[in-house]
Amino acid sequence: MTKNKIKAFIFDLDGTLYLGENLIEGASETIEWVRKNGGKIRFVTNNPRDSKQFYTDKLNKLGIVAGEDEVMTSANLTAEYLKSNPEYGEVFVIGEEQLIKELSEFDIPMVNHDGADTVLVSFDTTLDYEKLQTAYQALLKGANFIATNPDAVCPTPEGGLVDAGAIIAALEVSTKRKLDKVIGKPSTLMAELLIKQFGENPENCIVVGDRLNTDIRLGIESNMNTAWINAQDEAIPKDYPYKPDYEIKSISELPNVLG
Repeated sequence: MTKNKIKAFIFDLDGTLYLGENLIEGASETIEWVRKNGGKIRFVTNNPRDSKQFYTDKLNKLGIVAGEDEVMTSANLTAEYLKSNPEYGEVFVIGEEQLIKELSEFDIPMVNHDGADTVLVSFDTTLDYEKLQTAYQALLKGANFIATNPDAVCPTPEGGLVDAGAIIAALEVSTKRKLDKVIGKPSTLMAELLIKQFGENPENCIVVGDRLNTDIRLGIESNMNTAWINAQDEAIPKDYPYKPDYEIKSISELPNVLG
């Protein structure tokens, strides 16, 4: 559909198509352009706080046509992954209601003590010292250490909310352990599932997002094309390994760049 033969598009949500409750200018027109030209679409978010249906409804309300089967969240992917890998055993979760619900729907065993086999860290605005201490003790005892997403901050119009990455950092510093695995972006687990759903080769796919360390890294490590939305005119360090194929200031520029 384009000069680069890109047939499938992976769009980030927060900071790419909308910010808070406000649609970013040109977002709906860009999605319409993709659909008009026969492109396949997935809307992907590392935010685990809401369901696929929530994001589907939000996109449609904002004027972007989307189906629930086109939406993927880190919470849903994490639940699917743990269901497929029962060796992770009983899980202690630092996370919110939606993540707990998704895990419950997949019959993932969850516990509230430091004898857990696995500590799962996620975005959690209900975080308290007791949760942090339980996770700390479980990790000292050898529990697996995984996360839905590594984002330090979730973008909002007010400047952002402290995200899972900050909680991960606190536990890494206190336990002197490193995170074992991320399930959401930039994990290749997510990339492999997306590519399989599209039925396309990686070189025919593109990841579009505003985060170098999640969106762009996801694309590069999976041999997909990448388009970085650099709304703040940030400079990419010369030695940074995840340089995008395209750099644009807004989602509205994507059709011109690719078309």
